[in-house]
Amino acid sequence: MSKTEEQRKEAAKALVSYILHKHYCENNSEAVIALLSKTLSWFGAAEHEYLVDYDAIVETLRQFTGKVPPCLISQEHYDVLRLSEDVYLCTGMLYVSTDPGTNLYIRVHQRVTMIFRWEDGEPKCCHIHLSNPYEEMHADDVGFPTATSRETRRFMLEELGRKTMQLERLSYEDMLTGLYNRNKFNQLRTQTFAGSLGVAVLDLNGLKQVNDKYGHDAGDTLITRTARNISAVFPETCYRIGGDEFVVVAPDIAEELFRENMASVQDNVTKSGDAISIGISWREQGDFAAQFREADQNMYENKRRYYMSREHNRRKR
Repeated sequence: MSKTEEQRKEAAKALVSYILHKHYCENNSEAVIALLSKTLSWFGAAEHEYLVDYDAIVETLRQFTGKVPPCLISQEHYDVLRLSEDVYLCTGMLYVSTDPGTNLYIRVHQRVTMIFRWEDGEPKCCHIHLSNPYEEMHADDVGFPTATSRETRRFMLEELGRKTMQLERLSYEDMLTGLYNRNKFNQLRTQTFAGSLGVAVLDLNGLKQVNDKYGHDAGDTLITRTARNISAVFPETCYRIGGDEFVVVAPDIAEELFRENMASVQDNVTKSGDAISIGISWREQGDFAAQFREADQNMYENKRRYYMSREHNRRKR
C-alpha cells in the first residue's frame, strides 16, 4: 500500500466520523453539506429517504436543522476499500444514543457506507447510505423489531442506574467541599465499631469574620481549603456536618498514629494561614456516640482557649 493510499484511507475514516458527529451530535447541516460532491446519492435509514439529486439532498439536510436531538456516538468501527485511484469506500458500524439531557431515551445500532472521491485534491463525499440492522426476530415476534426496543430498554436502565448513583452521591456528598455530608454522618450514629476508634471534631476559627469582611465567596474558599487540608490526611473518613464544622471518624487505627495524623492536619491548616480548633477522642473499643460528645467538648475547650489567647494578646498591644 502506498503512503498516499494509506493516508486517504485514514482520511476517509476520519471524514465519516466527522460527518456523523456533525449530524447527530451537533445537528450542523452546513458542515456536512460543505463536504458533499455535486454528484451525489443519499440513502437514509428511513424507507422514504432515497435521493440522487444534489440540490434535493442539500434541501433535505437543511430541513434536519433543529430537528435532530443531540446525540452521543460510541463504539465506532470503520473499514476502507480503494475502488480506484481517487475513489474510496468506507463502511462502518456505530451506536447512536440520545443525550440524556434531552429526556429522550433511544439507542440504535447503525451501519454506514460512504464513498469519497478526491476532486481537485480534496475529498468529497459522493455517496451516503445509513441503515439500522435488525436482529433475527423471536418466534413469538409478529411484525415488530423487538431488538430495537430491547436495546432502548437496556439504554434506559443504564441511564436510570447512572442517575440513581448520582442522586445517591448527592445525598451523601457535601456540594461545596466534596466531603461526606451530615446525612452520611448521621448513619454513623447507629453503626457499631468492633475495634479501636478515633474521632475528631474540627471547627474553623474566624469564618464569620472572613464572611463579614471579605464576603461569602472568601468564606467558601476558606472552607474548601480547610477541607482539602483534612482530606489530604484522612481522604475517606472526613465529614462536613455544619458551616465550619468537620468530623473525622477513623476506625481500626492506633492511638499514636491517629494523634500524629491529627497533628499533620493542624500543621496543614496553619501553613495555609488559617486557624482551627480540634478536639480528639480515641478508644481501644470504639463507642461513637460517647467519643463524639467527648471530642466535641474538647474542641469547644480548645476554641475557648484560642479566643482567650487572642484577646489577651490584643490587650497587651
